[in-house]
Amino acid sequence: MLMRIEKQEFEEVIQKYSDVMLRCAFAYCENVADAEDVVQEAFIRYLKKSPHFREEEHRKAWLLRVVINLAKNLRRSFWQRNKSELSEDIPAGDNSLRKCEIWSAVQALPAKYKLVIELYYHEGYTIEEIAAITGSKRSTVGLRLTKAKELLKNIYEEESV
Repeated sequence: MLMRIEKQEFEEVIQKYSDVMLRCAFAYCENVADAEDVVQEAFIRYLKKSPHFREEEHRKAWLLRVVINLAKNLRRSFWQRNKSELSEDIPAGDNSLRKCEIWSAVQALPAKYKLVIELYYHEGYTIEEIAAITGSKRSTVGLRLTKAKELLKNIYEEESV
């Protein structure tokens, strides 16, 4: 295996993108251990392929695309479909009650909605960028974002009653 990536560069990439990759993987995997495995595999693929990117944003998009594909493959695997789930949470960063409530509500959403919420609100991607990262149409991403907002609104209305 020929490695063209310097150790320091690779460590910087890990430091810079591991958190966002873990959150995206968690959106699909719904448990920390599987999400960590997916992120590790994505970094291994990055190291093996040693891709060259014109811009840093392309590197981030490539890593997220790999994480999403690996997480989807894991969810479709026989092992994943035939195991019982344990509830786990990844801290949302700030420990304020409001952020914890929002994080819990987002975690209750199906994976396709969690991912667009994470990429749009937390990572600051536009709908067009999310479409490119996920391989979806712009309209699909927009609809998922709208549906996710409606689901979150319904969760809060139910809690208020």
